[in-house]
Amino acid sequence: MTHANISKLSTQPEETATQAVVYPETRYHYLDNVRALAMFAGVLFHAALAYSPLMHSFWFTSGSENSASIDIVIFFVHLFRMPVFFLVSGFFAIMLIQKRGLSSFLKNRSMRILLPFIIFYPLLGAAIFFAIGWALENVENLSPMLQFIKTMQNNPDAPPPPLSTMHLWFLFNLFLFVLTSVALYKFNFFQSKLVQKISSAKFILFVLPLLMIPAMFTQPAPHPAAEKFYPELWSFGFYGLFFILGCLIFLKQSLLDELEPYKNVLLVVSILAYAVFYYLLPATIPLEELMATATGGFDPTWSHINVVVCEVFIAVYMTIYCLLLGRKFLNKQNSALKLISDSSYWVYLFHLPVLLMIQFALTDVEINMWLKFFISTFVTFLTAMLSYLLLVRWTPIGWILNGRKKNKSVVNHVSSERLYG
Repeated sequence: MTHANISKLSTQPEETATQAVVYPETRYHYLDNVRALAMFAGVLFHAALAYSPLMHSFWFTSGSENSASIDIVIFFVHLFRMPVFFLVSGFFAIMLIQKRGLSSFLKNRSMRILLPFIIFYPLLGAAIFFAIGWALENVENLSPMLQFIKTMQNNPDAPPPPLSTMHLWFLFNLFLFVLTSVALYKFNFFQSKLVQKISSAKFILFVLPLLMIPAMFTQPAPHPAAEKFYPELWSFGFYGLFFILGCLIFLKQSLLDELEPYKNVLLVVSILAYAVFYYLLPATIPLEELMATATGGFDPTWSHINVVVCEVFIAVYMTIYCLLLGRKFLNKQNSALKLISDSSYWVYLFHLPVLLMIQFALTDVEINMWLKFFISTFVTFLTAMLSYLLLVRWTPIGWILNGRKKNKSVVNHVSSERLYG
């Protein structure tokens, strides 16, 4: 698709809001590869939480050893890992609407996002509860969170745990954004003059982060997952804006060319802002504070604005930086990157209960913390990849997640058919 063709998308006649527009097929390998690597970074993030001083009171598999170096790395990545997913999702969403029309787009997203959420939510919930139950019976050195759970189990007056979408919160929120994008497209938002005005490098770099401040001010730092079983407004004001940004980049792909000269500045500013952000974080968050926030909400003070300003600028700048870096180095297809891309959805769904079981089993083993981290991460990756190759790739599960493939020798690499598209 040429830039000339793309520039026409925002001026399509009104009937294209419900009808497909035919354009030459384009494959955005770098977006597939960036989001796949970000998904695998999620496994590293969850594995690292077991050794995080900041989240020691919260994570199920927290051990007696931890390292501040873990926190320095993972909470930097935490600020832009999920925004990358939502931006790429918005890019492919508007592409698929233009390609197929609204009704076909909604059917496709229901099959790729809503159906897997409905199918895997009870299965993964049962697997996670099994892992926690096994740990309560077999692990000697229980983490603070497991000790809390055990105490609650022995208290007949304890309230039930709040209902959560668990790590499938991404699918839940993504489908909400899909519905929102359908409404916006139906009412010609993406064809409006406002979209043309805000589709500029200056707006994205200087105004967009400021628009996110009200949403993030309502959340503690580091910000939690939007895992409630209802739409959370702060998620729309943060992740939703990244989804819209992805739509804008598709409609005006020259935006990335406009942002390219700022690439090094984005990285430097992000690192400096993160130094301030990390300095302002507490060494650890007490379990009582975490539980109070989860049940009663977060009550910020005005000093919280300092953390939030750092947070939003890092999120926007590093997300753009990842896109620019991916476009330069990952805009190609090879067998290794393709396998990572193909398997990433399954790895996302599958990894957490497996990782928890492995880390629970290693809790009482007296070996170095870093060796535990390596073993749990490697075995989780290996298990996820083997299960994908043997049980998912060519089965109905794989058809639901990535679309049905015609045969094993010819696999079409069409980005818009995947989870986030």
